[in-house]
Amino acid sequence: MRFLAYTLLLTTLLSSGWAAWFFFGAPAQDDDPALTALKLRVAQLEQGVKKGDLDARVDLGWILIRKNSRLPDPERAVTLFREAAGKGAVRAQYALGWAYAKGRGVPVDYTQAAEWYRVAATAGGDADAQFALGDLYFHGLGVANDYGRAIDLYQAAAMRGHPVAQYLMGIMYQEGWGVKRDLVEAYKWLTLAMPHAARIKAHNPQFDPRGQRERLMVKLNRTQINAAERMARDMTKSK
Repeated sequence: MRFLAYTLLLTTLLSSGWAAWFFFGAPAQDDDPALTALKLRVAQLEQGVKKGDLDARVDLGWILIRKNSRLPDPERAVTLFREAAGKGAVRAQYALGWAYAKGRGVPVDYTQAAEWYRVAATAGGDADAQFALGDLYFHGLGVANDYGRAIDLYQAAAMRGHPVAQYLMGIMYQEGWGVKRDLVEAYKWLTLAMPHAARIKAHNPQFDPRGQRERLMVKLNRTQINAAERMARDMTKSK
């Protein structure tokens, strides 16, 4: 009778979810929900690609091409960028330039990078492309070294709200590099850049908008600081 009772109890337990956990361990859990979410996002974008959505091509391409991608396929990313860029998608034109500049999915080719950045910067007015093209002119990569052209492009990107360009404009006005030295203008640009310090440091760990502005503050009087901050607020409101 005791054996029969144990048998009935075991049968009851095995029919329950608790028994499976007790005897065999907890049910397998998704130990990487971020990857699962990413795969779901990729599946959604793939559907968009099939429907001819240019934004889907660009978004999927960025997922596949980044160095830390969980689902790397840089060659396909370049194909997606090229398809969208050929149909006039400005984001794709910038992305294709980035791929050539970084050597992701294609060999490094600064001339091609500059060409695609130029298309996105001029026809599309893309701030990322303006800044990136300015960098190529500044360093003479794929184009002739031209500090004046670089500064014009940095300023265009800064006016469109590009944080790193805003920081560089602050430094240029502070030091008088390629522009007339103007500490009030420098303070304005550094004020605009400061809320984006993390992105700016990610671009270059030595860039420090807060520290630069604090060092500049001691060289200005309160009237000058108020004027610079007012100009920064006006620029923010106008966007």
